Amino acid sequence: MDEPEPQHPAPSPLDALAARLGLGRGVWGRRAVQVFLLLLVSVGAGFVISPGLYSQQIPALSEENLGKPFRASSPAGFKAARDYEVVHRAMTSQRRQEARSAVKPVYDLNPAVVGHLRTVVRASFATMRQRLAELAEAQTELEPEEGAAQKKSRKVPVLTPEQQERERRTREEMQAELQELLFGQRDAGLEAEDFQALYAKGFSDEVETATLLLLERAYRSEQGPVNVAGSREELAREAPQGLTVRDVVNKGEETLPNGAPQVADIREAHQEMERFASIPGNLLPDAPGVQRRAVLRLAKRLVRANLTINIAETDARRHQAAQAVKDAVISIKKGQRVIGDGELVNEGHLVVLRGMRAETDRLDLVQVQLGGTGLVALLVVASYFFCMTAFRRFRPTRKDGVLLGVLLVGTLALLQLWVSIADAIQDRYTALPIEALYYVFPVAAGAMLVRFILTQELALFFAMVFACLAGVMLGNSLAFGIYTLVGSLVAADRIVRAKDRVGIFRAGLVTGAANTVAVLFLFLVEGKGLSADTAITALSAFIGSSLAVPVMVMALTPLIEMTFGYASDIKLLELANLNHPALKELIVQAPGTYHHSIIIGTLVENAAETIGANPLLARSCAYYHDIGKGRNPLYFGENQKGENRHDSLAPAMSAVIIKRHVTEGLEMARQYRLPKLVADAIPQHHGTRTVGYFYHKALKEQEGKEGAPPIDESIYRYPGPKPQFREAALVMIADAVEASTRSMAEPTTPKLQGQLQKIINLIFSEGQLDECDLTLKDLNLISQSFLHTLEGIYHTRPVYPAGAVGGGKAPPLVVAGGKAVETKDKARSAGAS
Repeated sequence: MDEPEPQHPAPSPLDALAARLGLGRGVWGRRAVQVFLLLLVSVGAGFVISPGLYSQQIPALSEENLGKPFRASSPAGFKAARDYEVVHRAMTSQRRQEARSAVKPVYDLNPAVVGHLRTVVRASFATMRQRLAELAEAQTELEPEEGAAQKKSRKVPVLTPEQQERERRTREEMQAELQELLFGQRDAGLEAEDFQALYAKGFSDEVETATLLLLERAYRSEQGPVNVAGSREELAREAPQGLTVRDVVNKGEETLPNGAPQVADIREAHQEMERFASIPGNLLPDAPGVQRRAVLRLAKRLVRANLTINIAETDARRHQAAQAVKDAVISIKKGQRVIGDGELVNEGHLVVLRGMRAETDRLDLVQVQLGGTGLVALLVVASYFFCMTAFRRFRPTRKDGVLLGVLLVGTLALLQLWVSIADAIQDRYTALPIEALYYVFPVAAGAMLVRFILTQELALFFAMVFACLAGVMLGNSLAFGIYTLVGSLVAADRIVRAKDRVGIFRAGLVTGAANTVAVLFLFLVEGKGLSADTAITALSAFIGSSLAVPVMVMALTPLIEMTFGYASDIKLLELANLNHPALKELIVQAPGTYHHSIIIGTLVENAAETIGANPLLARSCAYYHDIGKGRNPLYFGENQKGENRHDSLAPAMSAVIIKRHVTEGLEMARQYRLPKLVADAIPQHHGTRTVGYFYHKALKEQEGKEGAPPIDESIYRYPGPKPQFREAALVMIADAVEASTRSMAEPTTPKLQGQLQKIINLIFSEGQLDECDLTLKDLNLISQSFLHTLEGIYHTRPVYPAGAVGGGKAPPLVVAGGKAVETKDKARSAGAS
């Protein structure tokens, strides 16, 4: 016999769209939907957290705007949409030029110059003396032999013109040779007078020593060695701030200030030589003045610089110093006002705006969007797989994913909007710290809402993702991310205990206190101390968390319940009210089923508390699991009063009628707009079990019949599905337990315990609990809780003696229609017992 298929609640818009597109069928279809949802959320959240995509356009100002007032589209002026690092080219060049100028010129000191001069002077004088000796010897050979008396008597030699010419040429040759030896060139400009004076003295050792003494004075003073540079003008031009002296022989290096006594130029060295020679007794005291002047002029001509500038090394060091200077960067923080409305444009504005435009071209915007989208996707995927592995109950459905995505993008968008409003407020009231305005936003509302409607695992998942993205959106603020995470976790934890609106505000107060402490510690870590700004920010955090968060949760909860079909604890409390129209109809149409549902509600509520499930959800599922029986109440044993309508029906027809209460229950669930979880418990509390009584009745009727067709078991089996969540499984177990224990003649504790174990083992062995996350430990706790509740329901009472009722008098009997009927007093007394 055919039977109508059970009607489930209408699918959500996302489920309908996925079905129309052919998605959601099979593993790959479900994954395609998940990927599409992830992409949608990532793009939306990436757009919200990516700066510059929806902010003001960067003004295109030029030199023509200098000195003119800037007109902005916002009264707050133009503000940076994100952090910028603008390179100031002119300032960078100036700093690098300053770095080059700060490097002192490098002068190479050659200490070997003095020693070289000594060697040259000695060698030159020795050569000249040798030439004189050779000339004297040659002259002796040319002269005729004369007696000693004749040589002595002749005082002045008489030279022929040829001899005089030869002697002149010889002197000129010697002068040229001396110049070449001393100065490296034959026409160095040595005056003939000076050479004649030296020649006349015979280039004696005395003259040589005097020359070396004067040279020594040029390179040494009373204070120590003197470094001789080319000219004082060169030093003033190249080394106004001092110079670096590098010893090319000893490889030493020192820095000397300008005008240091250790440094002199050639002119100053000459002056020192003249001063020394002018002191009587210092220079050839017994020689004539012409010879002293000749020695002085020769020594002065020999002085050369031993301190010379090294241009290549100087340029290399200055280039290295310039390259070491980093770019002059102007740091612009997100939300910082670059130029105000009506403010006169100056060079600084042009530099900053040009740098910002250079960093914000179209490619940059694409990269920012791509980075934001990728960051959101990576964060969501990483958190998702971690929670999937770590938490057994983290199994979000497609609808859960849509809700989480909408909340994430919506909350981030609201935060972005509030940041813009806060910036405008701070521009008007500059004394108010911007952190106080940021921290007043109810960042914990999202996680509290998720925990209030869904599960704690999903709330943790949402809190981690939202806290990270909120910190990124506020300029990569770690402090704001930590603040958001602390508030979200505390809010998600406290809202569990909220069973009414007062409980929601109580959870908000605890969240506000936690966020206040978080702000204080964060400001202490940042070194801001317990200042007035810290107190104002902490107060704003408390107000935002304790007031704005509960208000936002209470405002959004009914909207989410209506849109997505979820049931919060407040909604479940409304459903658990026995004055609900569906329950009032049930008590009128099927009082036995109503009483049965109330008992099951008591059983599952206590058991849910024991295993950590939602007791409100379990009780609501129990109250409405059999509302379909109100359509045909007399076909169910708890509502029958003597007559059993199934006696005249075939077992198959009875099974169809019994199973129909599931379909009719789902219709009534849609009629009364019950939440999806409560409606899902209607088919799931039967799972795929059989209508056992009529199935066995059909088997018994076929016993002994030959050629009878086999019984179609599917007619007697519920279509399912099996329980998908723990609360539905509790209703399944409690339904079977209550029905079986009600028929027990003597419900003692051992019998109740045995019956409990039998039913739980049977349901477990049938595989009805395979698709929910009940553990063996949970089943043991459920058995203990059910036993405790059933003992209270089926407790024994003492037998009242005959005279103990009615004040010690036997109640009178009233004869009506030949039957003895108890009076109202007796009925009232029996009810009291």
